[in-house]
Amino acid sequence: MALLNELEDLLVVIARNVVKYRRQLGLTQESLAFRAEIDRTYIGYIENAKQNISIEKLCAIAKALRVDVSDLLKQDIQIDIATEPEVSYGAIEIFNLIYPSLQMLQDLAMKNGINDIFQDNGGKLLQILLITGLSDLPGREGNDAVDADGNEYELKSLNVSLTSSFSTHHHMNPVIIDKYRKVNWIFAVYRGIEILEIYRLSPENLEPYYSKWEAKWHKEGGKDINNPKIPLKYVRDVGKLLYESDGTGKIRRINIKD
Repeated sequence: MALLNELEDLLVVIARNVVKYRRQLGLTQESLAFRAEIDRTYIGYIENAKQNISIEKLCAIAKALRVDVSDLLKQDIQIDIATEPEVSYGAIEIFNLIYPSLQMLQDLAMKNGINDIFQDNGGKLLQILLITGLSDLPGREGNDAVDADGNEYELKSLNVSLTSSFSTHHHMNPVIIDKYRKVNWIFAVYRGIEILEIYRLSPENLEPYYSKWEAKWHKEGGKDINNPKIPLKYVRDVGKLLYESDGTGKIRRINIKD
């Protein structure tokens, strides 16, 4: 058997093997992509020998095809590649394809006390609860979440694509500030729907803002302050980093008390 040391030749061998084993299982490119948690377009490029595949992706595809990684590197496969046309989906078709997964997500949200993933940042709240292990506190009065020991937390999130500061409360006054002074805050940083970081700030960390808001409230004759902001830069500079994305979009549980 000839040595297989050229990248172009190796990509062709991988392409032919992926096609063969996928067809043996009766899988479409779409279903293989779903099993391997890889974009379908990426599968198409691999099967056309146009994509330089990483070891990580090769392992994921091998697992999805129920074969060893070495099986995808064997040269004795004789099958044409690039024989399947590209599949194009319209907006309604895409929605119908993903709706069952959305329903699964909503079912998971309901189990965590979230009635609607599309309302009031419900989907993001679910992510934060799953990562931190906190439980939702229903209702708009009081704090947002509680841990297993009964400690309550205020939760805030922002989308860095849209803003650089966290919102707080639309009627900030001494009563609200007193409530805030008793709990830690959890700040979640997103880019779109991708969670990037989670920080924890203590009442001491946030006291400069509490004092400033309180002074402003008294100076303006007891007029509630409309949604004063906390800059993301301050949160990153002062807060304790609890969670950082690994770039895959997958989440993991953390200990928020560390």
